[in-house]
Order: sequence, then C-alpha cells, then structure tokens
Amino acid sequence: MGRRGHRRRRARPDQPPRRHRVQAAAAAQRRSRQALDDLPRKGRHRRGRTRRGRHRPRRAGHPRPDRRRPLPLRRPRPLARARRGERAAPHRGGRGLKPTAPLREAHAHIAPYGRSMSMLDLSRCSSIGELLDALERHASSLEGDAWALGHGLRVEGLSERRWPTQQEMLGASGGRECVLWLFDHHALVATGAPLRAAGIDKHAADPEGGLVDRDPSGEPTGVVYEKAAKLVWSIVPEPGPEQIRLDIVTALEKFASMGFAEVHDLLSQPDAIDALLDLHETGELDRIGVEVRLFAPIDDVRTILGRFGDRIDRAATAGRLRLAGTKLFADGTLNGRTALMLADYADPIPEHPRGMAVASTRRIYESIRTSEAIGLPLATHAIGDGAVRAVLDAIEELRPQTPGFRIEHAELIDAADIPRFARLGVVCSVQPCHLLTDIEVLRRLLPNRLHRVLPLADLLGAGLQPGRTLLFGSDAPIVRPDPQDSIDAATLRRRPGMPESEAIAPAQAIDEATAWACFARG
Repeated sequence: MGRRGHRRRRARPDQPPRRHRVQAAAAAQRRSRQALDDLPRKGRHRRGRTRRGRHRPRRAGHPRPDRRRPLPLRRPRPLARARRGERAAPHRGGRGLKPTAPLREAHAHIAPYGRSMSMLDLSRCSSIGELLDALERHASSLEGDAWALGHGLRVEGLSERRWPTQQEMLGASGGRECVLWLFDHHALVATGAPLRAAGIDKHAADPEGGLVDRDPSGEPTGVVYEKAAKLVWSIVPEPGPEQIRLDIVTALEKFASMGFAEVHDLLSQPDAIDALLDLHETGELDRIGVEVRLFAPIDDVRTILGRFGDRIDRAATAGRLRLAGTKLFADGTLNGRTALMLADYADPIPEHPRGMAVASTRRIYESIRTSEAIGLPLATHAIGDGAVRAVLDAIEELRPQTPGFRIEHAELIDAADIPRFARLGVVCSVQPCHLLTDIEVLRRLLPNRLHRVLPLADLLGAGLQPGRTLLFGSDAPIVRPDPQDSIDAATLRRRPGMPESEAIAPAQAIDEATAWACFARG
C-alpha cells in the first residue's frame, strides 16, 4: 500500500522496464543538449492515468505534461515547482539522481587547486597534536632548506580551537620556516622569516585591507588576515612555468573525472593564463575535454589584455578558452570573521566586530565602471550580507549594460535584498558545499541569523533560474570539487548522517533535481 491507503501502481504489461525508459530519456537529453533548467513543467509522471491506463480527471493546478521534451533526471517534478516559486520538500534520501547533461564548475581556482595537491593537507586534523605530527612528517620529506607549506587548516575543527604557535611549528618542522593557510585562503599562520620578509614586525602598521594578529606587547603572533596574508604568501617562491602547466593539467583532469565540462577560473593570474593558452594551442585542453572561462583580477585585466589579447581572441574563436569576466573582493570570509555583516558577530575580532570591507564603496564603483568599459562582467566576492548589499547598491545605481555581473559566495543575504538579484539581472554564484564544514562555526558566530544562511529557496522563489542565474561551484582548493557535496548541502542543509535537527535553515532546502540543474551548463 502507498501513502494514504492508495495501492502502488503496477507497470503496464505493454510498457518496457522502467530502467529502459529512463535510459531512453537520458539518451534523448544528450542528443538535444538542453540544459537542466529546460525541464518541462511536469516531466513524465503519470498523474491523471489510472493503473489500467484509463484517464481520470486532473486536479486543479496540474497542467497537462509536455511529453515531447526529454528528461535529464529521474525525478524532475520538483524543479517545475521551484521555477514557479513554490517550495517543494527536498529529496531526503540523497544521491538518487544522476545528471545526464554536462556539468559546470562555476567557481574554482585551477592552478592553486593543482598546486595544493603537492602541499601538506591539514583538513583532517582535529587537534593541534595531529597538526604538528602531520607537519613533522611532511617536513622530514623535504630537501635542503625548503619551507613547509600547508593548506586546509580549520581552526574551528581543532579541539583546542586555536592557531598553532610559531614555536610549535618550528619545533615540529625541525627549524624549517612554515606557512600554513587557513582552509579559506584568506588567513594564514607563518613563522618569523616569511613575516619579516613581508615587512611585518612589531613596529610596522597593518597593510591596508589586511590585519596582523599581535600579542599584548605588539609582536606579531604569526596569524595574518586578508591582504596581509597575501603579502606573506607573495614571499613564497613561485613555481616555474613547467610546474604551473603540470598543476593546471592535474587540476583539469580531476575536474573532468568528476563530470565537469566547463570550469570557471576565478582570479586568473597572468602566469596561469599564459600556461592555459599554451595548453590550448598544443591541444591539451581538447584532450582533457574541459572548457575554461577566465576571470581576471580587476587590477590586472588591462595588462592581461595587452599581453595576451590576440591569443585570447584566437582561443575564444575555437571555443575551448575565453576571458569571461573580471574579479574583485568586497569582504573577507566567515571562518576568519572578516566577512562583512549587517550585524555584529557573536565572537568578533575586536577591531572589526562586523567583519572587514576589503574594498571601499568607491573601489566597488570604480571596478564596475572599469569592467563595463572593457565589456566584461564583474564577479565580486561578497560573503556577508553587508558586502552583498554594498555590491547590489553599486550595481543598482550604475546600471551596467554588460550582462552577467555576478556576486560570488553570498553565504548570508538579508531578506530585503533577495528580490534585487533578479530585478537587477545579477547572477548569484554560490558554493553550498561550504555549509557542510561551516555548521559549527555558523552556530557559534551567527546564532541569531542562521535563517539567512544560503537562502536558495528564497532566491529561486524570487526569480533566479537554476544553471543560468543561480550557479553552483566549490571554490576548489578551499574544498574538494565533488558536486555531490553541494547536492547534499542544498537538499539536506547538514552533513549526511547528522540528525535532521542539526540542519541549518531547513526551510531553504531545495530538491535534488533543482540542485543538479544549478550545475548544468546554460
């Protein structure tokens, strides 16, 4: 018996097995190359037909399904509801749908992702002791006086909930200099030599747009945030051209293995662009089978066009590689407590109780004008609701005519700003997978604002379209780029296996078909 006492419908004798019908629908979808957001309003469900094939009256509000269009997924009906602005209960089982359309990774850092695979991965460390043990093993494998470089550090995930000290790192590394990134790459901890080389000491002021953590005497502790972190990282020797090519190939092959046919590279640096153009010209990108969309730093875009303009034009004509936009940072990150909020954090950095505006209002306006003059959309990093509002305000006042202006991350959005995305034509590019690791820090830092975290259902209800104006990505190497992680986060609002009571803003959950549609190439 089914729900409400109804008997389960049996397959009609004249119908082929269900799996054959699904395979046929998937094949039709591949031939038509339609994006997931082109789903029919009611798919191939059989409402309106009895078990024996006789028609019965349809319920009000259920239009006749369009049987001419193919199905890309096995359970498409919830997407139709989402596109009409209705909130459908998410698929609770998870991992039930398999995409048949090519996938798009809408936010990644290709060369850094490839490079991270050769660095010390600290993401699994749950205590300072485990971190120092991992650092000791890694340092013992290095040659000469090479620095120990690590990434994936999660202070909130350590039982001590603190950064390792410089003395602890030097002791574990056998005296080697160390630079360890916080997982979000907006803060790091370093030993003395890298700090001094970057000009960070007791007497130096914090760099503009950056923050240096200090002990009571004013000495740097080794922890630096935002532009101060980037300043320290700039001291680390850069890999050579061949290593950059290898890192990019390694990363793109990994993306391809996960089903991605298109990757957006946010913050494409000149050396990486040069390497990608080489890979295109030698046929490597064709071999790998991934198309790359470049987003250049807003400060470097004119230099990049002057240096690579002709090669970029030729690559764009071939279709495998093109310059798709520019990139700006408006605020910091949630874990670093530097994402710009409209209200104070529960446990803030004293000097910045609501986070940091990495870009001033004037700089946001200037960046929009610069990108508009070049004819490229600007993608702006804005995690906190304060930063999201600042970017929307600037776009609303300037009204750029170039389509495709984007806000990246948007982890918190005030309810008043939700309808502005569709009204202003702003693309919202989010990474639901971050929710899986941020649950504890969200509860600690924003206990009264959890209902505004990743408001996917509200954005869809306000008119954003999956795969066109609502995009999913991972921000690799911040987290692994497995699309299933974002599907789990978007549908469950918690880590798989956690009790449902642990879900963050469960009312904002979306169904699985809609979540996969946000990964589909438009």
